[in-house]
Amino acid sequence: MKIFAIADLHLSFGIPGKEMDVFGKQWEGWTDKIFNHWNEQIDSEDLVLLPGDISWAMHPSDVMADFDWINDLPGTKVIIRGNHDYWFSSAKKAREALPPSIHLVHNDVFHWNGVDIAGTRLWDSPAFSFEQYIHFVKNPRAKVSLEERESKEHMEKIYERELHRLELSLKQLKSDTRLVMTHYPPVSADLQPSLASQLFEKYHVQAVVFGHLHSLKKGVSMFGELNGIEYILTSCDYLDFCPKKILDL
Repeated sequence: MKIFAIADLHLSFGIPGKEMDVFGKQWEGWTDKIFNHWNEQIDSEDLVLLPGDISWAMHPSDVMADFDWINDLPGTKVIIRGNHDYWFSSAKKAREALPPSIHLVHNDVFHWNGVDIAGTRLWDSPAFSFEQYIHFVKNPRAKVSLEERESKEHMEKIYERELHRLELSLKQLKSDTRLVMTHYPPVSADLQPSLASQLFEKYHVQAVVFGHLHSLKKGVSMFGELNGIEYILTSCDYLDFCPKKILDL
C-alpha cells in the first residue's frame, strides 16, 4: 500500500470552457496527463491525498461530473476544500454528494489502515510571501484582485479561524502515522517556523502536503524538512501532473 498526493486538479467536466491552458502551455491536456500518470502508478489499495482546488464548479450540481471522474480512478481518495472550491457549501452536503471512493476531511480526521489524515484549507499568512518564487500569470477570470478584495486585517482573521479548524482536526489524531493536508502552504519556502508548524510539532505530525502555488520559477528550491516534519508542495503543475508518492507502507 502506498500514499500519494496531488493538489489543484482544477477540474471542469461539469462546466465546459474553464480550460487551464490560459495559464500556460504546461496546462494543455492537463486532465489527460493526470489520468495517465495516476493509472501508471496507483493501484486500488493505495491512498491519494487531494489538498484542495478540486473543481472550478460554482454549485454542488456542477461538481458531480468531476467527482465521478475522480471516483473512477484507482485508489481511495481524501479531499479538503481549497480557495477555489466554490461548490462547497457545507461538509454535510459535500459528504452526501461524494462517490464511495472519495472522503472529505473537514474539522475531523480520516482513518485509513493505521494512518490518520488531518487537515484544513488554511489561508494566506501575512508572516510570509511567495511572490519572489512565482512567474506571475494573471488569472483572466479574476474580476477583483486579491489586494482589492482582502485587507491585512481580514486575511489575519481568516488565518486565525483556519488555525482553529486545524487544531480541531489535529486533536483527533490517534495513529502513529500522522499526515496533514492544507491547501495553502503552512510555512515559508525557506522553512521558517510558523503558527501552523508549531501545531504540527505539538501533535507529532510526520508530513504535511499542500498546493496552491503555481507557475513557479524553474530551479527554485522550496520546502523540505523542519524539526522532523516534511513539508511537501504537491501543486499538480509543479509535479508535472504526476501524483507524488509520500509513503510506501
